[in-house]
Amino acid sequence: MLDEVKEIVKKVKETDRYLVSCFLLENKWKVDFYSPGEHIIYTYTENNGKLEVQKDEIFQKEKHDLEKLDLEQVKIHYKEALEKITKSGDRFIIILQSINKKAVWNITLLTHEFKVYNLKVDASNGETLEETEESILNFKKDILEGNKKD
Repeated sequence: MLDEVKEIVKKVKETDRYLVSCFLLENKWKVDFYSPGEHIIYTYTENNGKLEVQKDEIFQKEKHDLEKLDLEQVKIHYKEALEKITKSGDRFIIILQSINKKAVWNITLLTHEFKVYNLKVDASNGETLEETEESILNFKKDILEGNKKD
């Protein structure tokens, strides 16, 4: 699992960028590197042995550097984190990121009841750090209210 990520990290030989997160989407890893000088995210994916990169701006209320992700902290597989999920759903978003200097599996899914379920698991020991569930309507409300403020 992390072998694929580590292979991408090896290929990215950027001295001014550092690893901040990894996303698992449709059985393919997307690896994010942060450039503090540019305040930009570079997302790397591997397709047929070729490394592809996409550059994106960071959306933050207050500009600050992103936490570096230390892959050496990762001791449990994301599948172990998935076993801790207490709700059912079909589509998962799996992110490996650093939160408060800890490597964390951050898993989000849309439940069959149209709620957004989120589970954060310490990637070093498997401890559940946070588990939340919220109606998808709350997200719609936030988006609509955000548009009214503009």
